[in-house]
Amino acid sequence: MDSRAHIPPLAALNAFVAFARTGGIRRAAAALRMDHAAISRHIRDLEQRLGTPLRDRETGALTQAGQSYHDRIAPLLDELANATAELRNQPRSLTVTCAHGFAYHWLLPRLGAFRRAYPGTDVLLRAVDANTTFHVSGVSPHSHAQIGYRQDNTISTDTRDLRSVLIARPAVFPVISPAGLIAMGGQPRTTADLLHAPLLLEEDDSEWRLWFAAQNVRPGALNAAGRLWQAHVTLAAARAGEGIALSNAFLLGDDLESGRLVRVQPSQTPLIDTTLGAYMLRAPAQAWDKPALSAFRAWLLEEAARQEGTPPPDR
Repeated sequence: MDSRAHIPPLAALNAFVAFARTGGIRRAAAALRMDHAAISRHIRDLEQRLGTPLRDRETGALTQAGQSYHDRIAPLLDELANATAELRNQPRSLTVTCAHGFAYHWLLPRLGAFRRAYPGTDVLLRAVDANTTFHVSGVSPHSHAQIGYRQDNTISTDTRDLRSVLIARPAVFPVISPAGLIAMGGQPRTTADLLHAPLLLEEDDSEWRLWFAAQNVRPGALNAAGRLWQAHVTLAAARAGEGIALSNAFLLGDDLESGRLVRVQPSQTPLIDTTLGAYMLRAPAQAWDKPALSAFRAWLLEEAARQEGTPPPDR
């Protein structure tokens, strides 16, 4: 007998996968634009057909069997949806999760150009916390890419099912508002003088310490003006005159051209060009060569190379 005769109804499978990705009956109902009672009924019917519970009624989480079943059928449903969309000439979709600073100040102003160049590809940009793990609830691994910054001194935790490419390795330098520079008494005389200046930190002082070391300055105690978690928040504080932030061209937007921020440049010890890490594009292996991601990756590398004035890196 043809085994396809035992395949559960597509509506039940879609409801189950939506529940697994969103983590809740009502959230799955909202995602599928259905009544939550219908989602519950579909999952119940699916459990009866399969002869095993897929959802723990006490915790609301998937059972071990439910997780295993989801991991196997979700990619198949995604591929079915993609094949159907392509046959109908619908836009290919890609979700790009990205740290706030890079998303707001560099990527977002350029996305319009991408959409004009690739009208058949629909990109959803989701700004997320810089430390968000790669796998985001509700996003299919077949249509998901992530842009993040990786410091050179960190160990990669990428698994074998992830692919990645370097977008850019920008120079990092200190910036301050014009008012902040006046309050500081003007440009410092030496780089070492910055040890006593109001420095804006992200999670901790590690990036500043790496930068000082690259400038051949032994960093002792730093004069922290505040710890602000993310680069785009430290830049907001710098614009408000709160202190000096470390930044790069991908985060500054037009801050330097507009005069909202100025570079800190010691008068007697020229700064040494310093890179501390790189922006990386990562995606699951099953998404890497999909048309939507291939188009976005090619465009992204070309734009980043134009920003840095270098040839695009290998894709």
